[in-house]
Amino acid sequence: MLTKPRARIAIAVVFFIYVLLIRTYDLANSFLMIGEQIRDWRIAVGSWTDLPLTGAPSTAGGRGFGPVYYWLLWIGRQIVGPFTQNFPHGGGIWIALLQSAADTWLLLVLSRRIHVLLALATCLLIASAPFDISISGVIWNPPVSAALVKMATALALSLGSAPTVWRVAATAGVAWLGVQAHLSAIFVAAPLMAALVAQPLLRWNWRPAVARAGAIAGVLMVLQVPYFIARVMEPAAAAGPTAALDTLSRVEFFEPIKSYTNVVGITGGLLLHQVVVSFVVPVLVLSVLVLVRWRADLVLLAVSVGPIIGATVLFSTWTRTYDSYWFLTATTGLALVLAMSLAAVPWPAAAPWIGGAALATVVAWQPAHLAASRAFFSYPQYRAMRLGSVELARQADVLRDIRITFDAHPTMDKYFIFNILGGRIDPAAPRTGFIEADGRVRIE
Repeated sequence: MLTKPRARIAIAVVFFIYVLLIRTYDLANSFLMIGEQIRDWRIAVGSWTDLPLTGAPSTAGGRGFGPVYYWLLWIGRQIVGPFTQNFPHGGGIWIALLQSAADTWLLLVLSRRIHVLLALATCLLIASAPFDISISGVIWNPPVSAALVKMATALALSLGSAPTVWRVAATAGVAWLGVQAHLSAIFVAAPLMAALVAQPLLRWNWRPAVARAGAIAGVLMVLQVPYFIARVMEPAAAAGPTAALDTLSRVEFFEPIKSYTNVVGITGGLLLHQVVVSFVVPVLVLSVLVLVRWRADLVLLAVSVGPIIGATVLFSTWTRTYDSYWFLTATTGLALVLAMSLAAVPWPAAAPWIGGAALATVVAWQPAHLAASRAFFSYPQYRAMRLGSVELARQADVLRDIRITFDAHPTMDKYFIFNILGGRIDPAAPRTGFIEADGRVRIE
């Protein structure tokens, strides 16, 4: 018979394989290859000496606070690229690997705090949300940020009652890397770092709190060195998500109730795709229950209720529209609120039954979630471009042009895969390549 630790590991292995498969299924035929993905993968297939020192360009103006997204993407190209001919979907596989590893790590840690069935239900709920399934196979910084947030959450939940200052600093560092990848991770990083410093103060112990604050500040300064170098080298360049920071800093509008309604509505919709209810009251009630039951564990509260509170405060001055992907980093916190509210039931004998019922519910949702995930970020034209580019490169090293006979996104670079394979476009070349919707080609 398997021992409990071995059983947890066996469950984690099966879980990892499953969530990786659902995130990468048919990715070689449906990968989202449009402007931003081509831009970022072009950097990944380049030299490490050309890697940026800041983050990806932000839709909110400027760039991210650090280069971790591009550096991780470049590492992924070294690991996965050789198995995918350096094609762009290799980047999607790498990000799916990061997400799946983070979910599995969280499962292992959470199963030591609550019943393993409830932990499995919680992590499966996070990983199999339709939006999460689909975005995890896309070359984009939000899913990388979400993976780093899950890693920071796992680190935080494994700290114990008396962690070393270096473990605390490492946890805060990983959370800040999530912010470097995408600003939305601040929903988690800010309350987590505050809790890491404040936890010793519950025992009126000032010295560890000061030591933790100093170590966290030191780690963050080190992580920001590339960004500071970039600012010195290009002082005129836009830095940070400037438009978002400007809007959030305004105090002319302060509507926390409206902000809370939007935050829990969007986050709940991402996590509980099939549940068509208002999340306003249920999330509030469950959050209060978690706050009361786990009031002595500030770190747990920071990674569960914290992201909801943090996002609500930050968006209380927001006057623009919302994008769903901003709240991908908050779904883990909301799932933990659900899990810890169930774990708060005071009858230990009920834990297996509660966990089993939760797991059965999430498993029953799987077919619908898998089907719904195909509505996000799927680009079937990728198959034709991949097959056609391979065949064109096999038949001709140089072409005057490549023309496609099907509709494609206007930002898609039709030469990209051909160039990766070593093909060249030369206006003086005598022949032009054509790619059909089924991937067949002709050269004229």
